[in-house]
Amino acid sequence: MAHVTGEQLKSFAVKVFESLGIPATDAETTAEILVQADLRGIDSHGVARLPIYVKRLKLGLINKRPDIKVVRDRPGAAVVDGDNGLGQVVGHRAMTLCLEKARQHGVAVVGVKNSNHFGIGAYYAMMALKEDMIGMVGTNTSPLMAPFGGKQPLLGTNPLAIAIPAGSQRPVVLDMATSLVPRGKIEIAARKGEKIPVGWAIDKDGRPTQEPEEALKGTLLPMGGPKGYGLALVLDILCGVLSGAAFGAHTGSLFGDLDRPQNIGHFMLALDVNSFRPLSEFKNTMDSLILSIKNSEPAEGFKELFLPGEIEYTKTEERAQKGIDLNPVVAQNLLNLARDLGLVGGEATVDTLFA
Repeated sequence: MAHVTGEQLKSFAVKVFESLGIPATDAETTAEILVQADLRGIDSHGVARLPIYVKRLKLGLINKRPDIKVVRDRPGAAVVDGDNGLGQVVGHRAMTLCLEKARQHGVAVVGVKNSNHFGIGAYYAMMALKEDMIGMVGTNTSPLMAPFGGKQPLLGTNPLAIAIPAGSQRPVVLDMATSLVPRGKIEIAARKGEKIPVGWAIDKDGRPTQEPEEALKGTLLPMGGPKGYGLALVLDILCGVLSGAAFGAHTGSLFGDLDRPQNIGHFMLALDVNSFRPLSEFKNTMDSLILSIKNSEPAEGFKELFLPGEIEYTKTEERAQKGIDLNPVVAQNLLNLARDLGLVGGEATVDTLFA
């Protein structure tokens, strides 16, 4: 198992993107967001995604040098056309615009069309924390989940991320898919040769399965049954229908549709706390709320209560200090990728890849 630092991973990812003709700034942005996923413990959305990004870039399905434009502009709202660029580049640009508008007007919403898979939503929501704002980000995804009661994948896992600042306590950061689990967890189980719990997914015939390979051929299930389905549908409307991006079954698959762009849509909101109450008061109240939960008595079988994002903060601190253990399959895929791109010679090994 390869043991690497975040900086080593980021440097590797930057080299990969630049070797394909991605501008240095865009390569840096994309690499940073991928590695932040690995640092937070969201391994399914980190450098493990590099091979499929490279494949789509080489096929011309992602624009290496997009002309990202604001196509509709209002004081507190805008629509951004990502020109089929890397989702991280488009998402970062759109959230930056959203924060600029929120600084001027107290609250802002930005819709995005013609984008691609943009990694972890938490990254963009957490951009608001540096401005002492609340950030909310959603995205639609390729259809991987059946509506409640169905078996045909018509909706994406359509994740939602919300970041809320606090005072002395850590910010609250909710980052969740609207499926019971994200597809990435099933992919990880498949790589490890492990079974998945009943209730995560159904096979192509609509039957419950514990086999990750069968689940990947079938469809994920929404969290909370009809509630998760309803939330996924609303996010698809906000991200896809409202912005003019693809929606539902029309959204391109990251892995499956290797003949067309994804046309993913994003929805971004930034809210300036000072527009509602003094920031110091808000942060003090947030601390009180957080501590009331942290200091409450755990139920039987639990040792501690956690706030959304708290485990990821701890994981980030741990991995930033101790490094990251790459899954052997991911490490080998990255080695193969580096060889294919001519970044290393045939004699290179996983152990020497990040040296």
